[in-house]
Parts: sequence; C-alpha cells; structure tokens
Amino acid sequence: MKNTYWLFFLFVGFISIQPIIDMLTTYMVLNMDSGLSIGVVIRFLYMIFAGVLLLVFAKQSKWARYSIIYLIVFALFLGLNIYLNHQWKDPYYIGQEIKFFNKVVYMNVTLLGMIVMFSHYRSSVDVKRILSKNLLTASLIISIVFIGTMLTGTALESYQYNKIGFKGWFYAANELGATIAILLPLTLLLALDKVRSFSKAYYWIPFILLAISSIMLGTKVGLGAVILSLVVATVVLFAKLFTNKRSLIKANLVISILLLIVTGATTPISPAYKNTYTHIDMLEAKKEKTKQEKPEKKEKEKPAKKKKESNLDDKDIQNLILSSREQFLAHHKEEYAKAPIARKMIGMGFSGDYTKQLPPKMIEMDFYDLFFSLGIIGFLLWVLPLLIVGLTVLVRLFKDPSQLLDESFMMYSTAIVLALGIAFVAGHVFTAPAVTIYFAAAAAYLFVIHFKQRQA
Repeated sequence: MKNTYWLFFLFVGFISIQPIIDMLTTYMVLNMDSGLSIGVVIRFLYMIFAGVLLLVFAKQSKWARYSIIYLIVFALFLGLNIYLNHQWKDPYYIGQEIKFFNKVVYMNVTLLGMIVMFSHYRSSVDVKRILSKNLLTASLIISIVFIGTMLTGTALESYQYNKIGFKGWFYAANELGATIAILLPLTLLLALDKVRSFSKAYYWIPFILLAISSIMLGTKVGLGAVILSLVVATVVLFAKLFTNKRSLIKANLVISILLLIVTGATTPISPAYKNTYTHIDMLEAKKEKTKQEKPEKKEKEKPAKKKKESNLDDKDIQNLILSSREQFLAHHKEEYAKAPIARKMIGMGFSGDYTKQLPPKMIEMDFYDLFFSLGIIGFLLWVLPLLIVGLTVLVRLFKDPSQLLDESFMMYSTAIVLALGIAFVAGHVFTAPAVTIYFAAAAAYLFVIHFKQRQA
C-alpha cells in the first residue's frame, strides 16, 4: 500500500501519549462524577483502530488474516460467556462484565496489531528507532511529572494508610508501578546503545530519573524492577568483557555497577523497604494480639506451654508477598471448585459470583483472574497469541544462544519477564490497557524485528 506511513506513525506514536491519557483520567476521576473516563474511551477507540488496520492489511498479510479469524472466534466465546453467565449469576452487572472483557481482549488486539504493523513496515521504516523514541518519550513524561510533583509537593500518595510512597499525578499506583517496571529496562537500553565513553554518560539520565520514580513509588515491584534491570545489564556487560567488544562497554559497565551499589546502599531508606517493615510490624502486632487472647481461654484447662517460634509463619510471609491477595484467591478457588463443569469450561465471568452485599472483587493476580473469569476454554484462547510469540522467540534463542549477550534482546526480554512476573503476583498488567500496550510493543519487537525474520 502506498502513502500509508502515517498509519504506522499514528499507531506506534500512541505509545508516547499514554502518560498524558493517564493524567487526564486522574483529573476526571478526582474531579468529575463520571463512570466513563477519557482513558477508557480513547483506548477503546485505539483498539478499534487496531482492528480496522488488521482488516486493511488482510490482503497482504497472512498474520492479519489469521488474527481476524482468531479475534472473531474469541469474540464469539466472550459473547457466549456473557450470555450464559447472565443466566447463571444473580445479580449480573452487565456493564462491569463488558468493561472487564474489553480490558481482557485489549492485549490480544494490540499485540496482533503491533505484529502486523511491524511486519508490514520493517523493510521501509526503522521500526526499532521509532519504537524506542516513543517508549523513551513516555518514560521521560512519567519521570519528569513524577519528580516535578514531588518537588512541588503536589504528588498524590500511593497509600491511604500507614505506608509511604508517591504516584505523581497518576491515579493507580499498581498500574503505574507495572508501567515503570516494563519501561525501566527499555530506557536503560538507550544508555547501552549510545554510551561508548564516559563523555556520553548523560544518556543514563532518563533511566536514573525513571529509577528514582520507581523507587519513590513505594512498591516492592518498583524497587525490584530497578535492581533486576541493573543486574541483567551488569551481567551482560561483564560477559562481553571477554569478547572483542570489551573496549566499547567499559563505561557502561562501570556506571551500571555504581548505580547498582547506590541502589543497594539506599534500599534501607527507600519507601519500599520501610513499607515492608511496616507490613511486618502490622502482622506481628496482629499475631501478638491473638496470642494475648488465646491464653485466657486455655488457662482453665491447663497452663500454656512456652514454645519458641518464629514471629512470622508461612501464611504471614505469603501475606507479605501478596498483600492479602491470597485471601481473595482462596475465595475464588473455592467458588470455582463448587462450580458445575460448564462454568469451569466457559468461565465464571467478571469476579465470579457476587452479591449486593458482597460487590465484585478481583484477586488482582492477572493469570488467576483471567482463568476463573474465562474458564479453561477461554483462558486457552486468550493465551494463544502469547504462547505463539513466546515459543517462537525461545526457539530462535535456542538456535542462536549468542543473543544472551545482545543488549537489545536482553533488555526487551527483561521487560517481558518483569511484566509476566508482575501479572502473576501483583496483577494490573493484562487487565490494565494502560500497561498492556507497553508489553505488546516489547513482545512484538522481539517477535518481528529483533531476529529480522519475515512473519507476514
């Protein structure tokens, strides 16, 4: 197709304005009484745009054709899920159910759209450079706004009680943390690509700014993402000391080691570290209260025996890691176990069975939420594109293990690993379109561009 480059730039350029959309959404949520935010509307229109592009390129791209067939099948399944759960669930909040499924399908549509667009334009456009530029723009907007609001005292707090942390002018701390975690290794890649001597060390500034934002967010995810990104970069750079490129990586290696040392040294005074101990104190106080109540009941029967036991048991450690998500997981598992086979296969819809007294509540662990909501059939349908992309990349890596020393491959892979890990433990990746688009871009890059093999 001729003169369609604007479609590519518009489609990829949408990545760079994600933080602006999120800030507008924050303003609407805090100042307007509306159930439909600007973020939901704009991202829904972008998903429609991606679907239209699949139709536009269907004649030239087998990926576009396969994607259309797949999305039609998935849409029919979601329709069946909605219809049957409307019969099974009472009450049934159809607006919330449809809104949830709109979020669920967002990853599939954007990932497939990215694959088709990258495949079609990679021979005529420098996809990597344009994608990196837009990812960097999003990163800089987040970090500048975040640090600027902290300096001016206008930053919103990440937590309402006890714990500390800031989220700039962004509404959802969990989604912001997941977004920053994915962007961190991709922003670090800029430094790895550009810095060949200490005179160009300023290319590390975008990563440092984003790392500060990530740490000050106050979440374990934020601090962990900074450490993991630096560790992966340091290991790759250290390994390259034994190749003929060692003279090109010395500056980056020294800087990455220094930043890793600084991060480790400041961890004890970081919000995430303090919040972890605040959580531990809360758990210990709860256990102590329980201990004080139990002897009063048992004193009449026989004297209590003194036992040496650790302050925190396995359940407490689980609670510390999952922040009470394990309680909602146990509830949903119990519901799913009691459900008839039809519901196990088709899914239990958004948040399972809810009542007027117990409103819908997600587990906030994406893979569990998706499995219980979509059932066995639906979950397999949803995960199919991810499996194809993941297995293809792993096969290529197996054929060419030298990619483990390639900074671009390792940083994009780190972003994807972080996204998958966060999705499993903390959620807000595959059920949050604001985060999903970054994952889709990174996965499509590895699948289509990095190995330079034609897929369409």
